[in-house]
Amino acid sequence: MDRKRTSKMALPAAPAAPIYGRVAAKDLATRLGVATSTISRAFDKRSRISDEMRQRIIAMADEVGYRPNAIARSLNQRRSGIVALVMGGLANPFYAEALEAFSSQLQRAGRQLLLFVASEGSDADDLMPQLLQYQVDAIVVTAARLSSRMSELCGRQGVPVVFMNRRVDDPTVWSVCCDNERTGAAVAEHLVANGRRACAFVSGDPSVSTTSDRLRGFERGLAAHGQRLAACVQGGYTYEGARAAAAELFAAGKPCVDAVFCANDVMALGVLAYLRTNTSLRVPQDVAVVGFDDIKAAAYPENGLTTVRQPVSEMIDRVVRLLDEGRPQGSVSQALREIPGRLIVRSTA
Repeated sequence: MDRKRTSKMALPAAPAAPIYGRVAAKDLATRLGVATSTISRAFDKRSRISDEMRQRIIAMADEVGYRPNAIARSLNQRRSGIVALVMGGLANPFYAEALEAFSSQLQRAGRQLLLFVASEGSDADDLMPQLLQYQVDAIVVTAARLSSRMSELCGRQGVPVVFMNRRVDDPTVWSVCCDNERTGAAVAEHLVANGRRACAFVSGDPSVSTTSDRLRGFERGLAAHGQRLAACVQGGYTYEGARAAAAELFAAGKPCVDAVFCANDVMALGVLAYLRTNTSLRVPQDVAVVGFDDIKAAAYPENGLTTVRQPVSEMIDRVVRLLDEGRPQGSVSQALREIPGRLIVRSTA
């Protein structure tokens, strides 16, 4: 009886023969009895395919060691899935933090980041000939310049350009940034409300929108209360430059300044360090100090820096959504996306 039962029982399925060498999509498709195109769709998060089928394909792919060929797929779809990021200012922790967040957001959207670093004093133009060889789907530029001639070249090649944390007067590219002018006015409002009567500004590059807009808003906010800017000195966006600016502001014999607004946190920390180590002035009793960005170091207890928190997550989310919008078709104002910042009050102001 046992023998009869055994003969009628189904024998266990033999394991599939191993595949040697590089596994191709057609090998995986043959094993699963599906079309090769179904294999491709399973690895594209934007493709329509049932979750059950997607998981079945991925499980088998893991088992046999298959991974899709991104280059071949991009040739078929005429999309590389690659977004180029041209970034300068990496010495500023704000941009390092933004880079990490932007990379994570792109990966969640099924895209990959290709980073190009613009060296100090150079323009993104210098990188474009090399960058465009990679057939990227879009270009994001932050803390760097791009000429209208080069943005036009990108447009002719069908590559949209988005500026992040920078406003540009070019209707053919998108700009996504904090509402710098309005936030600058909010800083002035806060300082005046707390009794400050001689407010100075430590500037970065005055030709860059992030600096000029913050300064313009700060002056407008002071003017609303009958005040004028007491002084404006250059800090070059650096800690060392800000220390030199503070030495100029607080040189012996100069009129007393009782508040300093800096165009970024790195400079605010430089001013703060100078006041604490080179003067007898107390912060915030004698001098208030305000920065911009809200980098991690701003919140350290030894700093306690009052600053403006940039809406980094919101800006990145808006940039990622614009990547599929192509080029803007309207005016400069229609190509601009400004997102409100938030004043974070700590112990320095």
